[in-house]
Amino acid sequence: MNEKDHQLDEILEKYRKLIINNAYSYVKDYYTAEDICQETFLRYFRREEPIEERKIKAWLLEVSRHLAIDHMRKGGKYKTDVGVEPYMLETKENAYPDPCSILAEKELKEIKLSVLERLKEEKPIWYDTIMLSILHDMDNKAIGDMMGISPALVSKWKERGKHWLRDRYEIEEERRSRKRRKRIW
Repeated sequence: MNEKDHQLDEILEKYRKLIINNAYSYVKDYYTAEDICQETFLRYFRREEPIEERKIKAWLLEVSRHLAIDHMRKGGKYKTDVGVEPYMLETKENAYPDPCSILAEKELKEIKLSVLERLKEEKPIWYDTIMLSILHDMDNKAIGDMMGISPALVSKWKERGKHWLRDRYEIEEERRSRKRRKRIW
């Protein structure tokens, strides 16, 4: 491996998660964000003129932002479909998805988002620690250093936040199930 390839690998490894998170903040689809990240690095690797080392991060963020915005302007019509959706695992004679399955999946996503939004409103510090951990792949020490608290406290907040989410999700799911049953009868 030559020196240039080694430098490119280092840059890719150093900024890959950051670029995916940046793209995801716009497109709200992980697989599309990965595609945007890949396109961003392809553009970087194909550049004829080198970029100053101190400007690489800003350049990558700006290109990924423009690609994400361009994706959204096109109405997301180039959305990536990875794998086979569960409701598509049917025989060829019934290859169209069941509308009830699609609606149920949509409702489930709405429940999860509303519960997550409630955590953000009611317990913002728990929300922040969970998001930093999951989206930015930060460990408890890094989060603690950033917030000026101990890693043990970060761990406790994440644990409490996850329990809060699980409990509220179960409550919300039960409430919606009762509401559906009332509509049917």
